[in-house]
Amino acid sequence: MKIDVNWVKTVYSNGRGWHVGNMVQWKGVYYICFVDGTGHGTEDSQIRICASTDLENWTSQIAIGRKTIDPNLLPVGDKLLLYGVKEGIGDSDFGFPSQQVVTWTTDGTTWAGPKRCFLRDHDFWHPTEFEGRYYVACDTVGHAPLGNHNSVDLLTSVDGERWEWVTEIVHGSEEPAYYDTTGIYFGTPAPSETSLCFFDDGRLLAVTRARGHCALLSTSEPPYDQWERTLSRESRCYGSAIARVGEHVIVTGRSFANEGVRATENRFNDKFSDHDQSQLRTGVFLYEDGDIRLHTVLPSGGDTGYGGILPISDNQVLIAYYSSHEYAPGDNHGSNVYLASISLV
Repeated sequence: MKIDVNWVKTVYSNGRGWHVGNMVQWKGVYYICFVDGTGHGTEDSQIRICASTDLENWTSQIAIGRKTIDPNLLPVGDKLLLYGVKEGIGDSDFGFPSQQVVTWTTDGTTWAGPKRCFLRDHDFWHPTEFEGRYYVACDTVGHAPLGNHNSVDLLTSVDGERWEWVTEIVHGSEEPAYYDTTGIYFGTPAPSETSLCFFDDGRLLAVTRARGHCALLSTSEPPYDQWERTLSRESRCYGSAIARVGEHVIVTGRSFANEGVRATENRFNDKFSDHDQSQLRTGVFLYEDGDIRLHTVLPSGGDTGYGGILPISDNQVLIAYYSSHEYAPGDNHGSNVYLASISLV
């Protein structure tokens, strides 16, 4: 299997486009959500939506005001839901307080006021639908001390607005706490940013950012109370997104040269601008033989990754992502939002 990059276009280019949440098609319109701000997670961060019917001409609007990060879109019937992590009010014993909020639109332009939809300090990552129900992984990183105070949990909902707990996917630990399927004894103090992919038989794959290791790949069968865990040998894959494309599973995430056991440096040597001084890239992977394998990187560099995948056929996808590679490094560097067309051949 080979992955070809057909084209890459700039969607939002004023230097304020950070952390793409995801991309969806709803009522014949393409939508991309991302953080609009002067920097990654700065105090003026708010959630912007870009919309287009032809992938050429885009309109945009602010849907949730400051300070809000970690956006995600979810079509639910006649509504398009938008989630965000909003900075909470008051003090916190650790880190910063947050509220997971949701808003929605029925016409694509008018958004309801955001309301809280789950427990404080539990942040959502890439909600998805399977057989008429909605699922999301949430984590507590940034709001609790490192170690066993942190966990990644699986939630479910019938309407996308009220969520209930299903199971724990992985908990944090300063010491080894799990054996992976290859016999590695490991622990991660801050598991977070977990994307989900369901297979036709109900089996679930979760890709987790596992601090101190490459990505953690966890699989489970209904009712999702027992998990097998495997540490990737390829990439840390920070800020992962995942989607089924025909018979294949495609994954994106922030990647570095030679992160794992398998050497990947040859894929990171091309520079995409004069400002690109790093070997950080938005990588495109396939889930093969129980691991994610890097097939290509998108034009990117510096602060990059955190994308969204929209399958449009059994062998074609659109990937929205952000990157700072067109800006000089420094305190006031910017970032743009890009859209790539990918073919699996």
